[in-house]
Amino acid sequence: MKLAIIMDQYNNPFAGTESQVMKLVEGLKARGWDIRFAVFRETAYTRSGQFPVPVDHLGVGSLSSPGSWIKVYRYARRLKAEGIRLAHVFFNDTSVICPPVMRMAGLRTIISRRDMGFWYNGLYLRALGYTGRFVTAAVCNSQAVAEITGRMEGLPQEKLHVIYNGYPDTEQDYLAGSTRDDSGPLVIGLVANLRPIKRIDDLIRACGRLHQCGYNLELRIAGGGTQDRYRALAEQLGIGHQVTFLGSVSNPEDHIREFDVAVLCSETEGFSNAIIEYMRAGKPVVCTRTGGNPEIVTDGTNGYLVPVGDVDALAEAIRSLIDNPELRKAMGKAALDAMAGKYSMDNMVQQHVSLYGRFAVREARP
Repeated sequence: MKLAIIMDQYNNPFAGTESQVMKLVEGLKARGWDIRFAVFRETAYTRSGQFPVPVDHLGVGSLSSPGSWIKVYRYARRLKAEGIRLAHVFFNDTSVICPPVMRMAGLRTIISRRDMGFWYNGLYLRALGYTGRFVTAAVCNSQAVAEITGRMEGLPQEKLHVIYNGYPDTEQDYLAGSTRDDSGPLVIGLVANLRPIKRIDDLIRACGRLHQCGYNLELRIAGGGTQDRYRALAEQLGIGHQVTFLGSVSNPEDHIREFDVAVLCSETEGFSNAIIEYMRAGKPVVCTRTGGNPEIVTDGTNGYLVPVGDVDALAEAIRSLIDNPELRKAMGKAALDAMAGKYSMDNMVQQHVSLYGRFAVREARP
């Protein structure tokens, strides 16, 4: 079987969408699929030759440029000449240009939606309202994402397909537990880029309140971005010495193993890779009740769900886990048990294969 996968750009294999695309490509290759991979705009990574298949750099610029649309059409004609009848596209610009242009060339297009639409604006929504009629299917990585995609982009229910992210089987040595000194402070951990939408200041404030109540804890934050405002807040709350900024890390699982309580307090999430990594490590999770989070975390079973922006509730959920080691252990085990099968890489790839099989061999009508 043949398939084209097209993205706006591919920065590195560690980001959420990019990591899933690489796993998908590797899984499809292992099943004998012939994959053509293209990006609108090249990056240092796509020039490096490290991607598992060759990368076509299309040199597509602004959506408003006729030249951009012509380049995609010419590429679509090349794909058709090679016997490809289906393209799966990721990110925003490809979702606008590819569906109508691919249709003109006789290809079908599947789009992907992996967040709660924070990038939607008037211009994109107007464009998607037109180009969406040429979309064959939309793959969404949570029910919450599917709901907002259907509502905002006007896609009918029958075109929306939920396929959860996939992850490798958990290895026993990965689950061996923390090697840190248990006599030290309890470690509250978070893996997220330092962006306002992640509301990391809420967690720092919650830890500040726990510190005022006499709790001995350390907050570790793994993620790239500017640290200054968060460091200043921690100092202001008197916990500067208790907050460690790890920066961008390529091996978050090594740090997660050291967490006692794993937190994600984002304003919005589509499907959180961080939460899955927490649960794969057998950690109890405290996260905000937003987007796809309630589809992963069962409140009171494998973690706690708290309202977005509610620092008191966040602090209380963390406190309850600090106070009760047996609860931490039970929730961590429940988190690990929930990972079996549902979020496996094999399951993710197989669901894509099943969906592609419905469209990959039929030519689309112009």
